[in-house]
Amino acid sequence: MSRRDIGTIAESIFMRKGWNMTSIYKLLIAKTFLVAFLAAGLSAPASAQDAKDFTLLDEQGKAVQLHYNRLADAIVLLTHRTGSELVAQSASQIERLREQYAERVIPFYMINSQSTVDRSALLEDKSRLAYSAAILQDDAQLVARTYEFRVAGEVLLIDPATWEVFYRGPVSEPTLADQGEYLAQALVALLEEDASGNIASVLPMPERYEQERYTLLPTQDQISYIDEIVPILQEKCVSCHRPEGIGPWAMTSHAMVQGFSPMIREVVLTKRMPPWHADPKINAFKHDMSLSNEQAQTLVAWIDGGARNSAETDPLQSVAQRETDWELGTPDLVLDLPAFTVPATGTLDYQILTVDNPLDRDIWVRAVQIVPSDRQVLHHAIATFGPKDFDSGVDLGSPIGEALFQSQLMTFVPGNELYEYPQGTGVLVPAGSTFFSQMHYTTYGRETTDQTKIGLYFSEVEPEFTLQHYAMLNADLRIPPGEPNYEAGAYYEFQKDAVIYALFPHAHYRGRSSNFVLLTPDGQQETLLSVPNYDFNWQRYFQLDQPKTVPAGSRLIHHTIYDNSAQNISNPDATKLVRFGEQTWEEMLYGGVSFRFLNKEDDIREIDTTTYVTGITMGYMDLNMDGKVVLDEMPERARQGLAMAFVLLDKDKSGGLEFEEFGQLMSQMTRREQAQ
Repeated sequence: MSRRDIGTIAESIFMRKGWNMTSIYKLLIAKTFLVAFLAAGLSAPASAQDAKDFTLLDEQGKAVQLHYNRLADAIVLLTHRTGSELVAQSASQIERLREQYAERVIPFYMINSQSTVDRSALLEDKSRLAYSAAILQDDAQLVARTYEFRVAGEVLLIDPATWEVFYRGPVSEPTLADQGEYLAQALVALLEEDASGNIASVLPMPERYEQERYTLLPTQDQISYIDEIVPILQEKCVSCHRPEGIGPWAMTSHAMVQGFSPMIREVVLTKRMPPWHADPKINAFKHDMSLSNEQAQTLVAWIDGGARNSAETDPLQSVAQRETDWELGTPDLVLDLPAFTVPATGTLDYQILTVDNPLDRDIWVRAVQIVPSDRQVLHHAIATFGPKDFDSGVDLGSPIGEALFQSQLMTFVPGNELYEYPQGTGVLVPAGSTFFSQMHYTTYGRETTDQTKIGLYFSEVEPEFTLQHYAMLNADLRIPPGEPNYEAGAYYEFQKDAVIYALFPHAHYRGRSSNFVLLTPDGQQETLLSVPNYDFNWQRYFQLDQPKTVPAGSRLIHHTIYDNSAQNISNPDATKLVRFGEQTWEEMLYGGVSFRFLNKEDDIREIDTTTYVTGITMGYMDLNMDGKVVLDEMPERARQGLAMAFVLLDKDKSGGLEFEEFGQLMSQMTRREQAQ
């Protein structure tokens, strides 16, 4: 049968079905593809598929979620293998096509599913071939299995309007007489025609791509629910997914897990669960809730196999409600904060709730847990202590300022309820202190009352060091409307040798990613923590598995990238200029650090407000983060009045004010304000 005969028969069938000419045009493209490959002696195509969501990290450690691109005109994915010339040729063709559609939004990503390739090899391959597209690392091969990738060089054209694979196969096939510009033709059909009624086209890869075949890790035919799946769930999931736990459903039986298994598969592929967002390639942390590649592969393969249990027993049936909210047992002291009624709607001012210390002696605290009675309304709580009439004398234009300068016990945010202090450290609470808790409540549609409890665990002996809690913030934050990648930063400079234990990134709904980079006086840089996929709903102190000793003069630099665009589905309003503020519709750049001073003689038990405020202010005013503030980095309205002070205080004539010199400037400004 000739191509013309096939076309005539197909078109008559289409017309009898009442399909419109646009649908016929697209199917004729598919028919042309198929006929060409049948003529070349290749196998028939598979069926079309949904473009399932996933999240992967690229060669630079940046997170990419497929469905984030929901407003794009099209998405192009290309399977990748390092050192492949066929992939390089395909990528070049795709780039030329994107240039033709420069006015359209067409994200282009490559996906590498080689299980043994590390991030440095991807960076080298991208640099060598000058790729502009990000290379996403699928080393667990979950995306490869979901999309049934077999060879590198295969392209997928995705329609974000329907989340279907519109075309799948080679970019082109120059060995055929018509040159087979398949991706180009598919782009015409998707972008220049009405996409309604589309039937996606899938083509097999030509035989020459056999050399690009992936080695997929073998999956077990029989995965034991009891011996393999239950231990994963007990280690990573059950602590939240239990009766009266914070998870929305309880893993109390195999039947429950099997019923939710499609959702489990989805949240594993998108890295929403388990809720752990640190880059696994950078540093190691205590209490890591993430799945290893092997655990994720086992869990997904078990789900794909039907999520069966062939045994007669079910260990999950013994999962019960916790007997107590207190994870370390009954605290030595429980502070019952005053009850607070949260209305159904509206914006609430910060509440400062106080509790008198019932003890008549000094105590050393070794751990703290904060337990709200209604977790849905408590955005954060900062537990501090100090004299009842405490006044820092510092006005940051924000209620958060006062809590920064009080001695801190811990900060509660979703996902961060318990803080066990590092061994050998503690926080001294003197007799007669008053406990304060800065409470940020948010409404959620119905009136409720919260009564939060704070549990303190005491140390039996005096620890060697006081645990310090300091912060980096940027009160000058201004995020332009519609900006998807706005970066802001601040730093804290250690004035004495120190040991860093934990790091805490905090932003609101526009926060996209965050990191902490250590810059030592000799110019060496090290990323201590990267959170490429920041989630406001799950925040925590990331406790370093190996504490980091840093010399005096080191700067801990905290950066956050914000997404104020319409593509961010959590964005309260993409049309607004967003400033620093406590409410969730405002934004924050706030980085916390827990540390101790290295040497006993440097240990301090109370915050030196002058030193601390100098560090905080310098950390965001020093715009180029070179360790000194020059006059041009000061607010423009204040420069003229500060010009002489800068000249007089710049003792070393460096052209700017270093830490001690800047501290003198801050003291002068404070005295001037108090005199007015």
